[in-house]
Amino acid sequence: MVQYTTIVNAPLEKVWEQLLYKIEKPENFVPGVSDVIIFDKNADFVSRQMKVTTAENTTILKEKITFIPYKVRFLLLEHPSIEGYVDNDIKAISENETEMTFIINWIDKTTKTEINNFEMAKNAVLKTKTFIENN
Repeated sequence: MVQYTTIVNAPLEKVWEQLLYKIEKPENFVPGVSDVIIFDKNADFVSRQMKVTTAENTTILKEKITFIPYKVRFLLLEHPSIEGYVDNDIKAISENETEMTFIINWIDKTTKTEINNFEMAKNAVLKTKTFIENN
């Protein structure tokens, strides 16, 4: 498990609205995302598919996303080499500041070992922080 926390210069409700927006428009928050398809959307969860392109490869994955204030969980349903989830947690620390933590809990399907990519977690959090503060 890898986690990264930062302070977002925005009120809790704004950060929460943006995390909900991230469910349908992840390309604004996650590097390399394209071709997002929403399969199912209701009050309890969203199912989606998306393409993620990195320097090494392109992967198509499917997720089930659940959301309750103030936590969003991105559970991998289909991925060629990884299983697990990512949590986006937020909490107010002042009227105009919100603490945001991403927890990545991924396991390599072949080796059954944890994937500990701290830089990826940090970059995802900082890209999300930048988008929220600028929109």
